[in-house]
Amino acid sequence: MKTIHEILQDFAEVNAFRQVSNYYELVLLSSNKQDDIYKLTKDFTKEDNVELIQLKDWKEKFLFCEYPDGIEYWFRNIPKGYELNGLTPKLYIIELLLTEFEQELCEVYWVRVDAKGYYACSSEEYIFKAKKGIYFLSLQVHD
Repeated sequence: MKTIHEILQDFAEVNAFRQVSNYYELVLLSSNKQDDIYKLTKDFTKEDNVELIQLKDWKEKFLFCEYPDGIEYWFRNIPKGYELNGLTPKLYIIELLLTEFEQELCEVYWVRVDAKGYYACSSEEYIFKAKKGIYFLSLQVHD
C-alpha cells in the first residue's frame, strides 16, 4: 500500500496550486470484509454525517459523484517521471486500486459527507470492499 500512497501524494502535490493544498489517502479500515461498512466509515469520519451510496458502475462514476469536473481538480497534472502508458489519469488510478486490491472489487460506495461546517473546499470519499478487506479513499482540496 506504500506505493499507491506515494503515487497519490505525488498527484496531490502536483495538482495543488497557490494557497491550496491537496490531501489524498487510501486507508485500510479493516482486514475483515465482513465488518459493518457504515460503522467503520462513521468511526473514521468522526463527527460528520455520512451517507453510503453503492455504485454499480463504479469505474464510470468514480470521481464524478460530487463534482462532475472532479478529474480536473484531482488529476489534471501528471507528476514528472510518471508514464501512464496511454491511460487517462482516472484509468491509471483505477488500475492502481485494482492492483492494490489484487482483484475486482466486491462493492464500491461513494461516501457523501455532511461535515457540519468546514471540511474541505471539495472532497470525494469512497469505500472499497475487496477480498482483502475494506478500504477508504479520500481526496480533499483545502484552501
